[in-house]
Amino acid sequence: MSKDIAMGRALAARNRLNLFDDPRWEERFEVLIRLTQRTQLIQSLTGTDVRPQRLKDAVDRRVAAMGRDIARPRGIGQSYTAKGFLSKLVDKYDAAYLVNLHYGANGPGAASQAETNLGAALDKRIEVYLQYRSALYENPDDARVSFETYVVLIDGVRNRVVDVHTCQECSSRFVWTLASNVRPTCPVCAIHQQSIESSRRKLAELLGRKPTDNCYSLRAAS
Repeated sequence: MSKDIAMGRALAARNRLNLFDDPRWEERFEVLIRLTQRTQLIQSLTGTDVRPQRLKDAVDRRVAAMGRDIARPRGIGQSYTAKGFLSKLVDKYDAAYLVNLHYGANGPGAASQAETNLGAALDKRIEVYLQYRSALYENPDDARVSFETYVVLIDGVRNRVVDVHTCQECSSRFVWTLASNVRPTCPVCAIHQQSIESSRRKLAELLGRKPTDNCYSLRAAS
């Protein structure tokens, strides 16, 4: 972990009543464990110095208190280099939506990729993912792309293993893994199978924006 990104990490509380010394991290943790129970991923996202066993116990205890099933998988999760990563067209469509929400109108670049605070970085990921689920799915549990996959996706973009392309037809941004041997194809055009303007209009409606509003547009910055 770099010195810069280590800023704002979740430090262990010195008492047994709380898990973290910062109440803001307690709040983040409550939301995060609803999205993933994977201990290694939680450690990576929070940068916490809480002992692994104590962290696992806290996850199990709080998840059970929520009335949810405890399902804590091992390891860090799926890799963006795996052949099955975002292999389906519908998954790529959702991934395009997530990437555009995450990076905004300017797309990924030096400025947009700069993250110097773990707390702020996690806040953004949670906010984007919750917005994605509420916008595209009536039942959040039906979301095709999991929070874990979204985190891996952004890491892949940052590490230049997942490319972000701009469609020459509809100007939508979409992702494509370098491990894929198939020529990049815009999932937006493929799924909608409509005219360029119709595709832009539909995506703008999904994002809750006017077609000319580039704040969260899938259209490339001019």
